Amino acid sequence: MILSPSRLSSKHKVLVIDASVAINLLGTGRAADILRMLGRQVLVDEMALREVARDPFGKLPGREVMGGLQSAGVISTVRLSASAFDMFLELVGAVPPDDLGDGEAATIAQSFDIGGVPVIDERKATRISVSLRPEHPILHTIDILACSEITTALSLRELDDLVYAALSHARMRVPIACRDWVCAVIGPERARNCPSLGAVKAVDRQQG
Repeated sequence: MILSPSRLSSKHKVLVIDASVAINLLGTGRAADILRMLGRQVLVDEMALREVARDPFGKLPGREVMGGLQSAGVISTVRLSASAFDMFLELVGAVPPDDLGDGEAATIAQSFDIGGVPVIDERKATRISVSLRPEHPILHTIDILACSEITTALSLRELDDLVYAALSHARMRVPIACRDWVCAVIGPERARNCPSLGAVKAVDRQQG
């Protein structure tokens, strides 16, 4: 197995997830299990929560499914403080191409305000977060799915099914540096069914 690309560490105790990440976790069909395995405080800002329209796995309304995760105590909804709201306004009101949507802006502003780690998959939001605070870590969904807490708790088959479900149901975006690991986990046949991977090239490199 290729070495895990996850950058999630024990120092990252509070995670603030964006809507795209919430949707990816729901897409696995095992969001509650994943959040329990993480053993961390996981937050979602109420503005990002509004953008989770539907559970891509169970096809239920997003608000209903996310409400279930909140009731289970594995995720919490938070609201921007006054100072965080000021940053939010700056982010959504920036001149293109440096402006962000409400959910992404709220996730970044919230994480900066409370010292949490934003978990966002969009390239633009990642770029802007890094440009604002280069020293502040930012993670992606794959950092969660590939972390040691998850990979050691699951069998290889379970991990395979979980990652493939996120790719097939939620069209999870995978950074280029992480694609070889994902292809190794789900195998070449499944990888070829996931256009978001650029899968064929990654698999061909492994086999060549």
